Amino acid sequence: MRDTNKDESYFSKHIEVRERYASEMGSDYIKSLSRDEGRAGAAYSFQKDIIELIILKYGQGDAIESLRSDLWRWVEAMELQAQINYGLPTDKKNVRDMYEKVVLTTVYNALTIFAFAAALRLDATEMMRVINAIRHPGEDALIDEAARALGDSKWPVAQTCKFPKVYTPLLEVWRSPAEQRAEKLQAFGNQWKRKIRPIYWSNSLKGAEGAYFGYWCFDIALAAIVLNIDDHGLRSNPYYPADLVDYARRA
Repeated sequence: MRDTNKDESYFSKHIEVRERYASEMGSDYIKSLSRDEGRAGAAYSFQKDIIELIILKYGQGDAIESLRSDLWRWVEAMELQAQINYGLPTDKKNVRDMYEKVVLTTVYNALTIFAFAAALRLDATEMMRVINAIRHPGEDALIDEAARALGDSKWPVAQTCKFPKVYTPLLEVWRSPAEQRAEKLQAFGNQWKRKIRPIYWSNSLKGAEGAYFGYWCFDIALAAIVLNIDDHGLRSNPYYPADLVDYARRA
């Protein structure tokens, strides 16, 4: 167990629930829905459930290598979502815009998937597939900086974060001289739980049964991995996924 906020039975139960949903409500089911709005909504929920499943499995203590297949399930779900959203008729542009809008969850999920992709050491072709599945080039500076650093040299880079109140300090880490990064990353780590408060799951530990799937700053871990930042000062932070960083840095 990496996450001590819940017991083993909680994780096993809710991993099983999400696995069952992912099996029953997958690609074939989503494509079979007759209404455009239904397909778009189901595709959004599908990828959301898979990333929550990945985080639950990490918290339960699953081997990081075993999460590789789940990462690809998420990528496939995002590719399906893009296919559905961009295949909507022109009179459903409002539906496409609703599900393609960059929200705080979009940014956090992108940085989370990038962190796992970096830790799993995907090859260049695999990494480009992940980057393309995330989409939204030039819309958020953190996604952009990460996409560039992970291999897409042509990815456009925005000047600012989409959510500056949350993520400007982390963007500063990416854009600071190497000798300043460790101190700045630790400072952001100390604020992370408060900064991430606007995201939908930030108070889920006190929410309804099954709402909680983990409090992990994978966004910070990504910077530590990709920029090779000394994370000694983060090791005592209960939200810091040290095991993921250690796996990325294995010999």
